[in-house]
Formats: sequence, C-alpha cells, structure tokens
Amino acid sequence: MNTSAQTKKRKDKEPVQRERELGKSLLPFSRVQKIIKADKELPIIARDATFLISLATEEFIRRLSEACQKLAEREKRTTVQQKDVASVVRRAEEFMFLEEIISFQRTEPPQKRKPKALQNVENQGESTMLDRFVTRAEESQDLDNPLPAEIVMDEDGAMYAA
Repeated sequence: MNTSAQTKKRKDKEPVQRERELGKSLLPFSRVQKIIKADKELPIIARDATFLISLATEEFIRRLSEACQKLAEREKRTTVQQKDVASVVRRAEEFMFLEEIISFQRTEPPQKRKPKALQNVENQGESTMLDRFVTRAEESQDLDNPLPAEIVMDEDGAMYAA
C-alpha cells in the first residue's frame, strides 16, 4: 500500500478533554448571565448562583451527549444524529422533560430518484393538460370553436381542467 493512500485514511482521533480551572466554568459566564436575566420574574442573581447554574448545565450537556454517543455506537455509527437525541429523550427518565421540545419523528428515507431515461419512459404514457388541449385543437382545426368542455379558460387567459 502506498503512503498517500495511508494518509488519506481517516484516523481515529482521541476526544479532546477540556480541563476546568478552579472557580471557572467551560461555558462563558456572561452568556449564562444573559440567559438568566432574560427571565423577568427572577430578581438579581448572585455570581455564585450563576456559576452553579453553569456547572449544572455542563453536567447536563455531558450526560445527554454521552447517552447519545453510546446509542450511535450501538448502531455502529460515529456521528450522533437527531434521531439519537430523540431516542434518548424518550427512553431515559432524566431527559423526559425534553420530550415536548425534541420531537421524535420516524421519517422514511427519501425514495431514490430514477434515472431520467426511466422517468421519460414512464411519463410518456401520461398525457398532460397541454397535450390534451393541443390534440383536440388539432382535431378541430377551427379557431372559432369554443374550447373543449374539459378545459376552461379564465378572463386572464389561464387554462384549467373542468
């Protein structure tokens, strides 16, 4: 095997563990404070309370992301998807409060498009409204005759089937 092919292969990266400094959070303090102040019902919040809310938020994010990662690994995937988060929220009791926020939708995978050659063959049997109009007009060959009963023309010239 040549070396260029080896370098192109994806290498397993070790997850980066950020170390928290004593008395500091990994989340920006000012951002957490802004979110807390957005609630008009809360009076002034102490710095210690904001710090504890920040730490609790970090722990929540860690637990949710670990649970989602484990589910993705069980399904032999390296990427966490929305369906993993929704599944964890539905199954784990500690995340049930998110059930209204994170929707669980079973979506069918999109159908694969057929090649254009096959689409054209299938569509040849179907006639469009324009095809019907043109063929009837060719049959009548008289412009003074009104439109066939199935096709109606509006005042603005728009045609539609009746």
